Amino acid sequence: MKPDPVAAKPAFRIASRFEGVDISIVRQISALATPLTINLGLGESNVLPDDTLRALAIRAAHSGSWRYTPNAGSQSLRNAIGEHLAPGLDPATEICVTAGTQEGLYSILQTFVDQGDEVLVPDPGFLYDVLIRIAGGEPRYYPLDPAGWRLDLDELTKRITDRTRAILVNSPSNPTGAVIDEPTLRALAEITEERGILVISDEVYSEIYYENKPASMLGMGDHIIVLGGMSKSHSMTGLRLGWALGHQSLMTPVIRAHQYVTTCASTFSQTLAELVLQNREWNTAWLHRVRSQLRAQRDAALEAVDEHLHVPLPKPAGAFYLFVPVPACQSLPLARALVEEASVVTIPGIAFGAGGEGFLRIACAASIGDIHKGIGAIGNYFAKTLM
Repeated sequence: MKPDPVAAKPAFRIASRFEGVDISIVRQISALATPLTINLGLGESNVLPDDTLRALAIRAAHSGSWRYTPNAGSQSLRNAIGEHLAPGLDPATEICVTAGTQEGLYSILQTFVDQGDEVLVPDPGFLYDVLIRIAGGEPRYYPLDPAGWRLDLDELTKRITDRTRAILVNSPSNPTGAVIDEPTLRALAEITEERGILVISDEVYSEIYYENKPASMLGMGDHIIVLGGMSKSHSMTGLRLGWALGHQSLMTPVIRAHQYVTTCASTFSQTLAELVLQNREWNTAWLHRVRSQLRAQRDAALEAVDEHLHVPLPKPAGAFYLFVPVPACQSLPLARALVEEASVVTIPGIAFGAGGEGFLRIACAASIGDIHKGIGAIGNYFAKTLM
């Protein structure tokens, strides 16, 4: 019998920086969904583009360039971002348009993190730790207080060492929806400036809030880079359009790294973003509509959680998630069982760090009918399995 030529080939060695790196739990669970599944998992708004946004997209496709832009983005878009969102910055040197905030974060970490450097990240928090490890750094976790998921500066400061290179903050938060108040952000800016630590502020959900507009760290120091974009606020997740904002001394090397990651963000997406910012009156009305719809969905989800899961939750101040405590069990097997047996996608809290164990992230980015039906199905599953 002849040996299998494929089986006989030696496996290629994977680079050590990718050892243990797998598809995220968020994506693994989301991939289990079927057309019949109620999806309360993946984090993207269900607010559909209106006629104006679609017309702007058509205009961008017809009138915009199909060629490369400068690495940092078209100058006209950077001017628009500077005028509308960052008036204190020089658009020529202090704004970099990125292929979504995640690519921007990747470029920043590749720029500033060396082998063995430590980066502090929130727990629970977004999937920052993998990007830190790929850059050669070591993620270190600072806990958030479950009573409102408050950032405790004393707890964070205890974790700063002489190897701490950067601190990541995320407000409004994925997965909790919590917002960090301005005095806390300013105190953090002062602490990190004194110690020469870079701050990366992920503000991609900054336009999704329900009472007061969240404070930004932009302008709180020359050692701070702010990430933002249109993915969440303008239903443009697939168009990959974000930006990084900061002092020229930080942004010059970031733009250099960004060039070698992706050359430039999609020219079509850049043209569309510029048109959105230029149409200020429509954009204001659009963002009001987004917040209004997501507020109604958030409130429906809170009502359903109270009714079916008997868990009263405080209202998240931003983003579009509920972080819901669940009966004593591991969240990953629970999330898998909910897809398979209750036909509902949720994201297990463990996907966001050890501090997320015992919780499920429920995205409020679905119709109110699906929200009630999905959370009701979760309640029925608990009633059956916990009897």
